Amino acid sequence: MATNAAASTLNKTSITQLFRRCLRSAHKIESASQRETYMLYVRDGFRRNADFPRNSREVVLAYQDGLEQVEQMEYYQRMAKMKHYAAPRNIEPNPALRASAMAKQPSTPTEKNTKNHSSIHQNVSKWLVLNLPHLHADDVEEYTRCLIDDGFDSEEFIVEELREDDLNFMKKAHRRALMRQILDKRAK
Repeated sequence: MATNAAASTLNKTSITQLFRRCLRSAHKIESASQRETYMLYVRDGFRRNADFPRNSREVVLAYQDGLEQVEQMEYYQRMAKMKHYAAPRNIEPNPALRASAMAKQPSTPTEKNTKNHSSIHQNVSKWLVLNLPHLHADDVEEYTRCLIDDGFDSEEFIVEELREDDLNFMKKAHRRALMRQILDKRAK
């Protein structure tokens, strides 16, 4: 019954509004790699359903799914914002002195490792999305983490060294599709 009610009010404007709402929600994601992954996921989802008739069952279900997902994303963003504002603040007596002291200190290996890990994560995540564009954002995050944990931290290394048994953490269909992509690249 809810599907019929949504179908009667579903028009190009409401679909466009949902698309823009999803993009606005994605822009609020702090992590650059997660933000980029979610943006790709949103655009791909809307492209995938663009050819269906506007009030078809598939489009109505996709619209409802998109609405539910963006509402969940906005909820989590509100909760994160509330946690951020509720966190205790350390008030420094003289922020200018602290800033000058910090500027004189060389960056620590931990900071360099964090920056390096972030760019590795982003590169592997982007590579996954390019090779498996229909992946859900949760799968992209999990697969990226598993690949990096297993030492596959660059596109070149993945293409050269990855074997199907290295992908046991993936869903079977994703594993097959990714191996097909890799084998095609190796053949070129």
